[in-house]
Amino acid sequence: MGNKESQSFRQLFMGLSIVLAGAGLIWGTILTCRGGDWIKTGFQLFTEAGAGLSLTWKLDGLTVFFLFILLLGQGLSSLYALGYLKEYQDKNKSLWPFLINWFLFLASMFGVLLADDGFTFLLSWEMMSLFSFFLVLYEHEDPQNRKSAYIYFVMTHVATVLLTTAILYLYALTGSFAFEAWAKAVPTLSTSQLNLIFLAFFIGLGTKAGFVPFHIWLPYAHSAAPSPVSALMSGVMVKVALYLFIRLVWLTLGPGPVWWGWLFLLVGALSAIVGILSASVQSDLKKLLAFSTIENVGILGIALGSAFLARSWNNSWAMNLAFVAFFWHTIQHMLFKSLLFMGAGNIIQATHTRNMERLGGLLKRMPKTGFGALIGIIGITALPPLGGFWGEFMLFQSLWVNTAHLANGWSKVFLPLSIGVLALVGGLSIATFVKWFGISFLGQARSTVAEKAKEAHPVQYITPLIVGGLAVLSVLWPSAILALINLPLSVLRTGDVLGISSALGTPLNLSSTYLILLILLTVIVIVLSKRGIRRVTATWNCGGPLTPSLQYTAGGLTNPIRVLFTKVLGSHRHVEGDFAGTQYTLRSLTYEGKLKEVFEYSFYRPAIGGLIWLSSHIRKLQAGSIHLYLAYLLVTVIVVLILGR
Repeated sequence: MGNKESQSFRQLFMGLSIVLAGAGLIWGTILTCRGGDWIKTGFQLFTEAGAGLSLTWKLDGLTVFFLFILLLGQGLSSLYALGYLKEYQDKNKSLWPFLINWFLFLASMFGVLLADDGFTFLLSWEMMSLFSFFLVLYEHEDPQNRKSAYIYFVMTHVATVLLTTAILYLYALTGSFAFEAWAKAVPTLSTSQLNLIFLAFFIGLGTKAGFVPFHIWLPYAHSAAPSPVSALMSGVMVKVALYLFIRLVWLTLGPGPVWWGWLFLLVGALSAIVGILSASVQSDLKKLLAFSTIENVGILGIALGSAFLARSWNNSWAMNLAFVAFFWHTIQHMLFKSLLFMGAGNIIQATHTRNMERLGGLLKRMPKTGFGALIGIIGITALPPLGGFWGEFMLFQSLWVNTAHLANGWSKVFLPLSIGVLALVGGLSIATFVKWFGISFLGQARSTVAEKAKEAHPVQYITPLIVGGLAVLSVLWPSAILALINLPLSVLRTGDVLGISSALGTPLNLSSTYLILLILLTVIVIVLSKRGIRRVTATWNCGGPLTPSLQYTAGGLTNPIRVLFTKVLGSHRHVEGDFAGTQYTLRSLTYEGKLKEVFEYSFYRPAIGGLIWLSSHIRKLQAGSIHLYLAYLLVTVIVVLILGR
């Protein structure tokens, strides 16, 4: 494919993706404004697939909300990819594998969201996993990327096995793949059957969402994929798995035992802590963002846990708050994490490195990218006034209302602990992204590639600024977001969100105040920046020159966290000094620090080693002897005859 032809196809395909996303958003807005019973009940479409199976799609308020997330993420990521893919075009790398798999990946996510039966869901789910795998593998020239794609492929298919098992079991019990038929049959199931189905769904969907300990694929895949794909996977795909928790567990399996809620809450808290701790000690730009995604998925898991517990305790107010927090944070995380992955993509293309230790001083060279990244950091760290703060604030309220509703018991002890976990995660998140921004954009350049960095293609810094503008607009105009959130709430029968917003009062009705403060702060900054005469001189360093080596490193900035949480992070360090033959004169000092992903090295690697060992011994049964095979057949026949009596 020639360079001009490649450019034409890049513009055509990405332009088509943007147009389709815009058309879908406009169509959805019109339908939503019209309202109607379809928001609650939805409507269905059927297509015969043969062999007694049918493809069934359903559209209701819950689906519309997540379709909005998908369409908005699709449009923004496609606009960013319009500029990002130019580098591959300049390198004469074929864009066809990317473009085709991009559209098929988007279509498969649509299929998962619209599916109304187990067969349609599994078909769309497998397509989503397969095409996302091909996108992660796009830069296959790098062996590390091939390894990352392989880990993702294996983990996602382990999840598919569990989901397939649960769905086929429900089909065997009901004779139908329809979600509605499953919901009607749930009261006839025993507690053990219901719990086993729930666990299969929880592990299968939790693996794709990135819950700890099923998360090991996510840092590999998100960091290896091209940045537009990372933005789409982190901002949208993991939310599709969370959507299915609501569709398949909340709506289909029903209330269930109270321990379901505790499992969501505990796994969510574990994911949030492990995610942000792992992110805090990373030096890889994208891997840090990937671990941060695990943290935010954990926060959303806590929200689901609070909702499940509130339903078990008949606390509708806490349940409403939890779901509003869940849907609000889902939107905000999609915006902020997409923005940050785009910023990371700009840095990587400008410097050709993901290592923060080689960056620095980029704010002078890439000011527009830096400004957009700063907006994303304020949001992702839940700092006011942006929307990340209000989502977590409502989650705090939900957990507290749940706690206050209880008279006594151990639940009244553990629920406040989850509030403490959220507070701890918030503090660690600020420290983590201060490092991400400070080491990358501030100070002096630490390498030649950072010194020579230039601002990205205009489309690549305009898109993050658009995302940042949408994030600010969502706070200045919260009624629009609340109206969107009301769609899934009407399906979940948890009440009208407008009642919640009026009760919350201050958090959701400060748009005019925000606007006044924003204008006032802007005027103050402009006035102060032009006031008086500025004197520019070198930074004082006790008479010596200030060099990049005197700056904080990425590892050094968060080293206290690494030391404090050594066991959780799997941190190992070795310090060796050369004392020149005496114990008082230090000639040199060497330091070596390593991080091992605890769950990968403590569970997954030993499990894989055990499977390989078992497989090697089972192979001995296949010796090639006809007499041995006849003996196997004889034993099998005897066992069947005994069991069949």
